[in-house]
Amino acid sequence: MRFDLLFAGSSVYVPGKIDAPSSSAALLRDDEKTVIVDPGGYPSLKELETALNRLGVSPDEVTDIILTHFHLDHAFNSIFFPNATVHLHKNYATRKYIAFGTIIGRMYDKVMKSWKRVSTFESGKLWDCIEIIETPYHSREHVSLLVETDNAGTVLFTGDICDRQFHYHEMRKGMRKDEAAKIMLELFEKADVVVFSHDFPLFKNRSDG
Repeated sequence: MRFDLLFAGSSVYVPGKIDAPSSSAALLRDDEKTVIVDPGGYPSLKELETALNRLGVSPDEVTDIILTHFHLDHAFNSIFFPNATVHLHKNYATRKYIAFGTIIGRMYDKVMKSWKRVSTFESGKLWDCIEIIETPYHSREHVSLLVETDNAGTVLFTGDICDRQFHYHEMRKGMRKDEAAKIMLELFEKADVVVFSHDFPLFKNRSDG
């Protein structure tokens, strides 16, 4: 599959005023599939449309969406891809989204109802080129992904258990020794590109010596 970063994620938070994070989003393509990993939240809607237009991809052409986990800053924009099958860990169905709040819980419900097809997974392989690693340290359905690509080598999608570059450097320097850090360090060694959910990606052959 070919890898293209659609946009890097961000975290915008002003106490009492703004809480508008949005995840990084990436496009994976081969002759049969057009896949978006974590299409992001509402704040990134313009960036999503601009990136897809630049790559000549219509929302109707997107065949699949893969979610590292089901939080709105990663998944809200999935509502704009009517022909896509949504792939996510089976544990998403065990959560009570109304616990996020009455209004937010209803938004989760609307997003789920917009999905025409859902395919759940556990750890293992998806399409022989994507390794799914269960990393339930941020939410019970959270996964990280290792993707073998034609143009960028092995791409690691960390999800939110290592959402920014400085967390990566903390782990490498031994400042974090929890189970999530242990798994991430093993995955980092396998990756050529690391896509952080709320930061710019890291191209290891350029900046990781």
